[in-house]
Amino acid sequence: MSALLAMAFTQIAGRTPHTNRIGAWLTRTALEEIIGDLLRARGIEPGRASGHARLSCLEVAYRDSPEVATQAQYAWTRLSEACHHHAYQLSPTHQEVVHLLDIVQKLHERIASRSTPQQ
Repeated sequence: MSALLAMAFTQIAGRTPHTNRIGAWLTRTALEEIIGDLLRARGIEPGRASGHARLSCLEVAYRDSPEVATQAQYAWTRLSEACHHHAYQLSPTHQEVVHLLDIVQKLHERIASRSTPQQ
């Protein structure tokens, strides 16, 4: 598990008023790193491309596994919404953040399983 995901799990376990939003920030940051890793696994160096550009590249790179791009896009969009607080919006719920964290964890596991040597 990445250090950022571990920190996000720890953060949301605290269940204090701000832990959901902090957990969302940590999870989105981890997701951005994971998207870069997914692209590099397919031979694409993302460089300093924006999040939207990386997600577009992910669609092309994983056209044989479209669920990867779909899950990453969904998680990135929902986490971005959860991270930005507006006075007229409620904070993300604990269950929402846990669900998004699970999606990002599965994307991370996809990378980890590919980097493990085959026996």
